[in-house]
Amino acid sequence: MQAFAALALALIVGQAEPTQAPDSGESPAPGETAPKSEAPSPAAAEPPAPPPPARERPPPPARPAEPERKQVARAALAFLDALLSFDPAGLAAASAEPFSFDGDVRAGKDEIRRTWRELFSGREGTLPPVLLDLEILAVPEAIERLGPPPARLGPLVAQKGNWVAIANVSRRPVVLFLSREGGRWAVVGME
Repeated sequence: MQAFAALALALIVGQAEPTQAPDSGESPAPGETAPKSEAPSPAAAEPPAPPPPARERPPPPARPAEPERKQVARAALAFLDALLSFDPAGLAAASAEPFSFDGDVRAGKDEIRRTWRELFSGREGTLPPVLLDLEILAVPEAIERLGPPPARLGPLVAQKGNWVAIANVSRRPVVLFLSREGGRWAVVGME
């Protein structure tokens, strides 16, 4: 009986070839083989049963959209990171086109990059600036708190939906103006 259970287990697992048991109920003598039957074994004719279906997990819940203020902060920080590391290419990438350098508007990524290179020339060997604080304000909040912007910066706050980032960079105020550019937030100018 144990031999039958071992054979049945081997068949189920697929590790043994099925053989027909002798008709007489006796085991064949040593050196003899059991006569083979012409008809295939019913267990061998059936294909193996497919594994039980895996439990499907429900899809993870959709991530809620990131709040706009957080998106703006992320864009402002990317710009400030490039500014603090004197990286003209990074600044051009984080900037919108055109870009206002305190009212002096430049268009084209190459022109923006070139202007940053000129501004950074001669700064080799100086201590790198440090970001001490950053505050993100919607334009109406910024105007309420700081008053209306100078005329040269008026176009940067005129567009509905723009934001203002006020950074404390090595104890000096840096004001960034951010606007949506395609599917991203970009800095459109700074004071």
